[in-house]
Amino acid sequence: MAARTVPEREIQALIEDLKEVAHNLWWSWNPEAQDIFHELSPFFWDDTNHNAVEVMNWVSGQELSGRLADPAYFKKVQAICKSFQTYMQGQKTWGSRYAPSLRRRPVAYFSMEFGLHESLRIYSGGLGILAGDHAKAASDLGVPLVGITLFYRQGYFEQRISNDGWQQERYPCTTRRSCRSVL
Repeated sequence: MAARTVPEREIQALIEDLKEVAHNLWWSWNPEAQDIFHELSPFFWDDTNHNAVEVMNWVSGQELSGRLADPAYFKKVQAICKSFQTYMQGQKTWGSRYAPSLRRRPVAYFSMEFGLHESLRIYSGGLGILAGDHAKAASDLGVPLVGITLFYRQGYFEQRISNDGWQQERYPCTTRRSCRSVL
């Protein structure tokens, strides 16, 4: 018996839902969501330092539709998108109960860096990780928070050790535009 094919309109709706997931850092602390993007394109997942937005940008619409036409993968992605929507629609949070006024006037969090995910090169150490932990906790508590930081055109450097034991630094550019202005 052949597997049921997924209707094109359902595939297109799920692509929009998946784009919404990719543009929210929720996926960065959800291993099942990370697996979806890794499974979609192992090459781009690794090449972009595990960046869901970049995976979605690099995978063609035709390839994405083709992958989602597989009923098993479709069901897996659908479950992730539903889990994301449930998280985002959470009405009974600590913030909504004890700090409802923050919905109109969110907390402004100033930090020199935010360690949100390895694919976002806007941190280099403890301060950034602490700020990232605060942002994650605020999200889980339902406390509206706006993070404000500096934009480092080249982020932190990548370090490799050469065959003869010397440190080799590489400063990857955060955006194509910032690379042109540096070069």
